[in-house]
Amino acid sequence: MNEKRLPAGFETFVEQVLTEAESVEGHLTPREMRFLALLAAVPTAEGGILEIGSFKGRSTSILARAAALADGETIHAVDPMTAPSETDPDLGGAKDSLSDFRRNIETMGVSDRVELHQTFSYELAKTWDAPLRLLWIDGDHTYEGTRLDIEGFGPHLVDKGIVAMHDVLHEFDGGVRVMMEHVLLSPNFGACGFVGSIGWAQFLEDANEAAKYRSLKLKLYKKLSRLIPLITLRKGELSAQEKKQFKLWRTFVPHKEIKPQDWLDQVL
Repeated sequence: MNEKRLPAGFETFVEQVLTEAESVEGHLTPREMRFLALLAAVPTAEGGILEIGSFKGRSTSILARAAALADGETIHAVDPMTAPSETDPDLGGAKDSLSDFRRNIETMGVSDRVELHQTFSYELAKTWDAPLRLLWIDGDHTYEGTRLDIEGFGPHLVDKGIVAMHDVLHEFDGGVRVMMEHVLLSPNFGACGFVGSIGWAQFLEDANEAAKYRSLKLKLYKKLSRLIPLITLRKGELSAQEKKQFKLWRTFVPHKEIKPQDWLDQVL
């Protein structure tokens, strides 16, 4: 890839998109939306963009609008639209979110740049064969669901591609465990970190190239490990005391908003 740089007017563009995206129901915070736009707008490699978990199209629209500033990649969005997982958002009595999704991507002007795969991600993984520069995982947040996503699509990440997962710093155990076990302990991920509840990392085919990030990954692993006893194999909701403890340990994991140039300086 050529030297990575922000598209002209990127920050003004992002603020405009965020203002428009606020009308679309979703669970990304402003800092997370800015970061997701950055990942789509600044390719670290050549390849496609796959979104797992689209709900009503907030992140889909942001990815598509931002990618149009760069390589114009189509956003492949996979979601059964029926919210079948225990960790999925409530549809408020509706049978699915498809009509809302289609209306929102039309309103945001990206319907021609989004290809919806209305199925479960683990089903799509069986036939997927396209290289990916960005893999955005925000579907089933159970451990089994998130593990299937990284195992099913992770092998399609190209050298220097990016994986990002939502709700890693949430009380669901899928994101945090997969981040720890499949990313931070992998010899093939390099630059990594957190923005809000998004955990991200850059895939490197050459393990020797990724070796210099080993210390960073182990430090993050140790910080995340404090959360595990509180969210894995628990029975029912966390108690008030457990939630307080969870929030305390989470503060030790660096996850503030990142300046675009600082991120560009981290990735290869």
